[in-house]
Amino acid sequence: MITLTRTVQRIETYPATTPPEGEETFTTMMVVYNDLFDDADDDQLPVTATKVLHFTKGNDMSGQDDLVKTIATAIWS
Repeated sequence: MITLTRTVQRIETYPATTPPEGEETFTTMMVVYNDLFDDADDDQLPVTATKVLHFTKGNDMSGQDDLVKTIATAIWS
């Protein structure tokens, strides 16, 4: 049976900008996850894949790591 272990590799935040039109923008966040796939019965595993996600204020954060949710709450509250 293949198992997945997901860990946060890094989180980066980027400041809000004010475009020339004067529209309000918000701080954005990039999250890089490492997904480790493993199976004790498969000699080709483990394999690590990198997943990069981008978020802005208002995105659904419910499925994210607790650390990611904590940082999102801090920068968008």
